[in-house]
Amino acid sequence: MPPLSPLPAFEATVRLGSMTLAAEELGRTHSAISRQIKALEEALGLQLLDRGAAPLGLTAAGKALYATTRMAFEAFDSCMGQLRPAQGGEIVTLAIGSSLATRWLVPRLPRFYAAHPEVSMRLTMVGASIFEVEDYDIVTSWNRLGYNLPDDQVYHVLGDVAFALVCAPGYRFRVEAGRLSAETQLIGNFPITIQPSYRDHPLVVPMVARSLTFPHTHMCIEAAVGGLGVTLVETRLAQPELADGRLIAPLGVLTIKDGLVAFPHPRREPKAATRKLLAWLKAEAAADYPQTINGNSL
Repeated sequence: MPPLSPLPAFEATVRLGSMTLAAEELGRTHSAISRQIKALEEALGLQLLDRGAAPLGLTAAGKALYATTRMAFEAFDSCMGQLRPAQGGEIVTLAIGSSLATRWLVPRLPRFYAAHPEVSMRLTMVGASIFEVEDYDIVTSWNRLGYNLPDDQVYHVLGDVAFALVCAPGYRFRVEAGRLSAETQLIGNFPITIQPSYRDHPLVVPMVARSLTFPHTHMCIEAAVGGLGVTLVETRLAQPELADGRLIAPLGVLTIKDGLVAFPHPRREPKAATRKLLAWLKAEAAADYPQTINGNSL
Protein backbone atom coordinates (compact mmCIF):
# COMPACT_ATOMS: atom_id res chain seq x y z
CA MET A 1 0.00 0.00 0.00
CA PRO A 2 1.23 3.53 -0.73
CA PRO A 3 1.10 6.11 2.06
CA LEU A 4 -2.53 7.22 2.34
CA SER A 5 -2.01 10.69 3.77
CA PRO A 6 -0.94 12.28 0.41
CA LEU A 7 -3.99 10.94 -1.45
CA PRO A 8 -6.29 13.90 -0.61
CA ALA A 9 -3.65 16.30 -1.95
CA PHE A 10 -3.29 14.23 -5.14
CA GLU A 11 -7.05 13.87 -5.64
CA ALA A 12 -7.77 17.57 -5.10
CA THR A 13 -4.92 18.64 -7.40
CA VAL A 14 -6.17 16.47 -10.26
CA ARG A 15 -9.85 17.28 -9.73
CA LEU A 16 -9.24 21.04 -9.54
CA GLY A 17 -6.40 21.06 -12.07
CA SER A 18 -4.14 23.11 -9.85
CA MET A 19 -1.97 22.68 -6.75
CA THR A 20 -2.84 26.24 -5.76
CA LEU A 21 -6.59 25.51 -5.79
CA ALA A 22 -5.98 22.20 -4.00
CA ALA A 23 -4.03 24.06 -1.30
CA GLU A 24 -6.89 26.54 -0.85
CA GLU A 25 -9.48 23.76 -0.59
CA LEU A 26 -7.45 21.71 1.89
CA GLY A 27 -6.20 24.69 3.91
CA ARG A 28 -2.52 24.05 3.16
CA THR A 29 0.29 25.79 1.33
CA HIS A 30 1.19 25.16 -2.29
CA SER A 31 4.58 23.77 -1.24
CA ALA A 32 2.94 21.34 1.22
CA ILE A 33 0.70 19.97 -1.54
CA SER A 34 3.70 19.66 -3.87
CA ARG A 35 5.72 17.81 -1.22
CA GLN A 36 2.90 15.35 -0.52
CA ILE A 37 2.47 14.47 -4.19
CA LYS A 38 6.23 14.11 -4.61
CA ALA A 39 6.32 11.78 -1.56
CA LEU A 40 3.53 9.69 -3.10
CA GLU A 41 5.42 9.42 -6.41
CA GLU A 42 8.61 8.40 -4.61
CA ALA A 43 6.79 5.75 -2.56
CA LEU A 44 5.27 4.28 -5.72
CA GLY A 45 8.37 4.70 -7.85
CA LEU A 46 6.16 6.24 -10.54
CA GLN A 47 5.58 9.70 -11.98
CA LEU A 48 1.92 10.65 -11.56
CA LEU A 49 1.76 14.24 -12.82
CA ASP A 50 2.92 15.51 -16.19
CA ARG A 51 4.31 18.77 -14.87
CA GLY A 52 5.33 19.96 -18.32
CA ALA A 53 1.75 19.99 -19.56
CA ALA A 54 -0.47 23.07 -19.44
CA PRO A 55 -2.93 22.68 -17.85
CA LEU A 56 -1.52 20.16 -15.38
CA GLY A 57 -1.68 16.68 -16.91
CA LEU A 58 -1.55 13.06 -15.75
CA THR A 59 0.69 10.21 -16.76
CA ALA A 60 -0.89 6.82 -17.48
CA ALA A 61 -0.08 5.76 -13.91
CA GLY A 62 -1.60 8.97 -12.60
CA LYS A 63 -4.82 8.38 -14.53
CA ALA A 64 -5.15 4.85 -13.15
CA LEU A 65 -4.48 5.95 -9.57
CA TYR A 66 -6.84 8.93 -9.84
CA ALA A 67 -9.71 6.77 -11.11
CA THR A 68 -9.32 4.38 -8.18
CA THR A 69 -8.85 7.22 -5.67
CA ARG A 70 -12.02 8.95 -6.86
CA MET A 71 -14.01 5.73 -6.47
CA ALA A 72 -12.63 5.22 -2.98
CA PHE A 73 -13.44 8.80 -1.95
CA GLU A 74 -16.95 8.54 -3.41
CA ALA A 75 -17.53 5.25 -1.55
CA PHE A 76 -16.30 6.87 1.67
CA ASP A 77 -18.56 9.87 1.09
CA SER A 78 -21.51 7.52 0.52
CA CYS A 79 -20.67 5.71 3.76
CA MET A 80 -20.60 9.01 5.65
CA GLY A 81 -24.00 9.80 4.20
CA GLN A 82 -25.34 6.55 5.61
CA LEU A 83 -23.81 7.25 9.02
CA ARG A 84 -25.02 10.86 9.11
CA PRO A 85 -28.16 11.13 6.96
CA ALA A 86 -29.64 14.58 6.54
CA GLN A 87 -32.27 15.29 9.17
CA GLY A 88 -35.73 15.19 7.66
CA GLY A 89 -34.40 14.47 4.15
CA GLU A 90 -35.40 11.70 1.76
CA ILE A 91 -32.80 8.97 1.22
CA VAL A 92 -32.59 6.64 -1.79
CA THR A 93 -29.97 3.93 -2.38
CA LEU A 94 -28.84 3.37 -5.96
CA ALA A 95 -26.82 0.24 -6.82
CA ILE A 96 -24.75 0.84 -9.94
CA GLY A 97 -21.66 -0.49 -11.69
CA SER A 98 -18.48 1.43 -10.87
CA SER A 99 -17.73 2.34 -14.50
CA LEU A 100 -21.26 3.59 -15.20
CA ALA A 101 -21.11 5.54 -11.94
CA THR A 102 -17.70 7.05 -12.69
CA ARG A 103 -18.16 7.78 -16.37
CA TRP A 104 -21.86 8.64 -16.56
CA LEU A 105 -23.65 9.18 -13.25
CA VAL A 106 -21.22 11.19 -11.10
CA PRO A 107 -20.71 14.04 -13.63
CA ARG A 108 -24.50 14.46 -13.70
CA LEU A 109 -25.10 14.44 -9.94
CA PRO A 110 -25.04 18.26 -9.62
CA ARG A 111 -28.12 18.36 -11.84
CA PHE A 112 -29.89 15.78 -9.67
CA TYR A 113 -29.22 17.68 -6.45
CA ALA A 114 -30.21 20.97 -8.08
CA ALA A 115 -33.55 19.43 -9.05
CA HIS A 116 -34.03 17.47 -5.80
CA PRO A 117 -32.17 19.14 -2.90
CA GLU A 118 -34.45 17.29 -0.47
CA VAL A 119 -33.10 13.86 -1.57
CA SER A 120 -29.86 12.25 -0.43
CA MET A 121 -28.57 9.59 -2.83
CA ARG A 122 -26.48 6.72 -1.48
CA LEU A 123 -24.38 4.83 -3.98
CA THR A 124 -23.43 1.18 -3.64
CA MET A 125 -21.30 -0.57 -6.23
CA VAL A 126 -22.48 -3.60 -8.21
CA GLY A 127 -20.04 -6.41 -8.97
CA ALA A 128 -20.27 -9.08 -11.64
CA SER A 129 -24.06 -9.50 -11.34
CA ILE A 130 -26.80 -7.07 -10.40
CA PHE A 131 -28.71 -10.02 -8.94
CA GLU A 132 -26.11 -10.46 -6.18
CA VAL A 133 -26.57 -7.00 -4.62
CA GLU A 134 -28.93 -6.77 -1.64
CA ASP A 135 -28.98 -3.23 -0.20
CA TYR A 136 -30.67 -0.96 -2.74
CA ASP A 137 -33.86 0.83 -3.65
CA ILE A 138 -32.95 0.79 -7.35
CA VAL A 139 -30.31 -1.21 -9.20
CA THR A 140 -29.32 -0.23 -12.75
CA SER A 141 -28.10 -2.45 -15.55
CA TRP A 142 -26.98 -1.78 -19.11
CA ASN A 143 -25.43 -5.13 -20.10
CA ARG A 144 -28.16 -6.49 -22.32
CA LEU A 145 -25.56 -8.53 -24.21
CA GLY A 146 -25.31 -10.73 -21.13
CA TYR A 147 -28.89 -11.65 -20.24
CA ASN A 148 -32.52 -11.29 -21.22
CA LEU A 149 -34.86 -9.25 -19.05
CA PRO A 150 -36.55 -11.47 -16.44
CA ASP A 151 -40.25 -12.21 -16.83
CA ASP A 152 -40.87 -12.46 -13.08
CA GLN A 153 -39.40 -9.13 -11.96
CA VAL A 154 -40.61 -5.55 -12.31
CA TYR A 155 -38.24 -3.25 -14.16
CA HIS A 156 -38.27 0.25 -15.62
CA VAL A 157 -36.86 1.03 -19.07
CA LEU A 158 -34.57 4.05 -18.98
CA GLY A 159 -33.37 4.02 -22.59
CA ASP A 160 -31.53 2.20 -25.34
CA VAL A 161 -27.94 0.96 -25.20
CA ALA A 162 -25.34 0.83 -27.95
CA PHE A 163 -22.24 -1.37 -27.89
CA ALA A 164 -19.09 -0.84 -29.94
CA LEU A 165 -15.53 -2.10 -30.28
CA VAL A 166 -13.41 1.03 -29.90
CA CYS A 167 -9.74 1.93 -30.23
CA ALA A 168 -7.51 4.95 -30.75
CA PRO A 169 -7.41 6.35 -34.30
CA GLY A 170 -3.75 5.38 -34.66
CA TYR A 171 -4.14 1.83 -33.36
CA ARG A 172 -3.42 -0.84 -35.98
CA PHE A 173 -6.29 -3.15 -36.84
CA ARG A 174 -7.78 -4.96 -39.81
CA VAL A 175 -11.32 -5.69 -40.88
CA GLU A 176 -11.62 -9.23 -42.19
CA ALA A 177 -14.98 -10.53 -43.42
CA GLY A 178 -16.75 -7.84 -41.43
CA ARG A 179 -14.91 -8.68 -38.19
CA LEU A 180 -12.34 -6.57 -36.37
CA SER A 181 -8.90 -8.18 -36.10
CA ALA A 182 -6.33 -6.69 -33.71
CA GLU A 183 -3.36 -7.64 -31.56
CA THR A 184 -4.81 -6.88 -28.10
CA GLN A 185 -8.22 -6.73 -26.47
CA LEU A 186 -8.62 -4.79 -23.20
CA ILE A 187 -10.99 -6.48 -20.74
CA GLY A 188 -12.23 -5.42 -17.30
CA ASN A 189 -12.19 -7.70 -14.26
CA PHE A 190 -15.98 -7.69 -14.55
CA PRO A 191 -16.13 -8.08 -18.34
CA ILE A 192 -19.21 -7.53 -20.46
CA THR A 193 -20.65 -11.03 -20.46
CA ILE A 194 -22.16 -12.16 -23.75
CA GLN A 195 -25.07 -14.58 -24.01
CA PRO A 196 -24.96 -17.26 -26.76
CA SER A 197 -27.02 -15.28 -29.27
CA TYR A 198 -24.30 -12.59 -29.41
CA ARG A 199 -21.11 -14.62 -28.99
CA ASP A 200 -20.32 -14.64 -32.70
CA HIS A 201 -21.64 -11.17 -33.47
CA PRO A 202 -18.97 -9.33 -35.53
CA LEU A 203 -19.81 -5.94 -33.97
CA VAL A 204 -18.92 -7.03 -30.44
CA VAL A 205 -16.52 -10.02 -30.72
CA PRO A 206 -13.10 -9.22 -32.24
CA MET A 207 -10.36 -11.58 -33.37
CA VAL A 208 -7.34 -10.92 -31.15
CA ALA A 209 -3.98 -12.53 -30.34
CA ARG A 210 -4.05 -11.70 -26.62
CA SER A 211 -5.99 -9.89 -23.92
CA LEU A 212 -5.01 -7.55 -21.08
CA THR A 213 -7.15 -7.30 -17.94
CA PHE A 214 -7.87 -4.15 -15.95
CA PRO A 215 -9.85 -3.76 -12.71
CA HIS A 216 -12.61 -1.66 -14.33
CA THR A 217 -14.06 -0.84 -17.73
CA HIS A 218 -13.20 2.85 -17.39
CA MET A 219 -9.54 1.86 -17.11
CA CYS A 220 -9.91 -0.12 -20.36
CA ILE A 221 -11.22 3.06 -21.98
CA GLU A 222 -8.21 5.07 -20.80
CA ALA A 223 -5.88 2.33 -22.02
CA ALA A 224 -7.60 2.30 -25.42
CA VAL A 225 -7.21 6.08 -25.70
CA GLY A 226 -3.50 5.55 -25.07
CA GLY A 227 -3.31 3.11 -28.00
CA LEU A 228 -2.93 -0.11 -26.03
CA GLY A 229 -5.66 -2.11 -27.73
CA VAL A 230 -9.34 -2.47 -28.60
CA THR A 231 -12.11 -2.69 -26.01
CA LEU A 232 -15.84 -3.36 -26.00
CA VAL A 233 -17.88 -0.57 -24.40
CA GLU A 234 -21.40 0.67 -24.02
CA THR A 235 -21.01 3.96 -25.84
CA ARG A 236 -22.31 6.10 -22.97
CA LEU A 237 -19.18 5.18 -21.04
CA ALA A 238 -16.89 6.55 -23.74
CA GLN A 239 -19.07 9.29 -25.20
CA PRO A 240 -16.60 12.19 -24.69
CA GLU A 241 -13.77 10.26 -26.35
CA LEU A 242 -15.96 9.08 -29.23
CA ALA A 243 -17.36 12.55 -29.80
CA ASP A 244 -13.99 14.29 -30.03
CA GLY A 245 -12.21 11.55 -31.96
CA ARG A 246 -9.86 10.22 -29.27
CA LEU A 247 -11.60 6.88 -29.85
CA ILE A 248 -13.17 5.47 -32.99
CA ALA A 249 -15.61 2.61 -33.56
CA PRO A 250 -14.42 1.11 -36.86
CA LEU A 251 -17.39 -1.24 -37.29
CA GLY A 252 -20.10 1.06 -35.95
CA VAL A 253 -22.44 0.12 -33.12
CA LEU A 254 -24.88 -2.56 -32.08
CA THR A 255 -27.97 -0.89 -30.58
CA ILE A 256 -30.30 -2.80 -28.27
CA LYS A 257 -33.64 -1.12 -27.74
CA ASP A 258 -34.72 -0.58 -24.12
CA GLY A 259 -31.40 -1.97 -22.93
CA LEU A 260 -30.78 0.46 -20.06
CA VAL A 261 -33.05 -0.64 -17.22
CA ALA A 262 -33.61 -0.12 -13.51
CA PHE A 263 -34.93 -2.73 -11.11
CA PRO A 264 -36.70 -1.61 -7.92
CA HIS A 265 -36.10 -3.75 -4.85
CA PRO A 266 -38.73 -6.53 -4.97
CA ARG A 267 -39.36 -6.42 -1.21
CA ARG A 268 -39.29 -2.68 -0.58
CA GLU A 269 -42.25 -0.39 -0.86
CA PRO A 270 -41.54 2.31 -3.46
CA LYS A 271 -41.06 5.72 -1.85
CA ALA A 272 -41.17 9.25 -3.15
CA ALA A 273 -37.37 9.51 -3.42
CA THR A 274 -37.25 6.31 -5.48
CA ARG A 275 -39.82 7.66 -7.94
CA LYS A 276 -37.93 10.95 -8.23
CA LEU A 277 -34.66 9.16 -8.96
CA LEU A 278 -36.27 6.90 -11.57
CA ALA A 279 -37.78 9.87 -13.38
CA TRP A 280 -34.47 11.74 -13.31
CA LEU A 281 -32.47 8.73 -14.58
CA LYS A 282 -34.92 8.29 -17.46
CA ALA A 283 -34.66 11.97 -18.40
CA GLU A 284 -30.85 11.88 -18.28
CA ALA A 285 -30.72 8.71 -20.39
CA ALA A 286 -33.00 10.28 -22.98
CA ALA A 287 -30.84 13.41 -23.08
CA ASP A 288 -27.86 11.26 -24.11
CA TYR A 289 -29.32 10.47 -27.51
CA PRO A 290 -28.55 10.97 -30.26
CA GLN A 291 -24.95 10.22 -29.35
CA THR A 292 -22.15 11.09 -31.72
CA ILE A 293 -19.19 9.04 -32.89
CA ASN A 294 -16.48 10.96 -34.71
CA GLY A 295 -18.95 13.79 -35.30
CA ASN A 296 -21.70 11.52 -36.66
CA SER A 297 -24.97 10.75 -34.85
CA LEU A 298 -25.67 7.12 -33.98
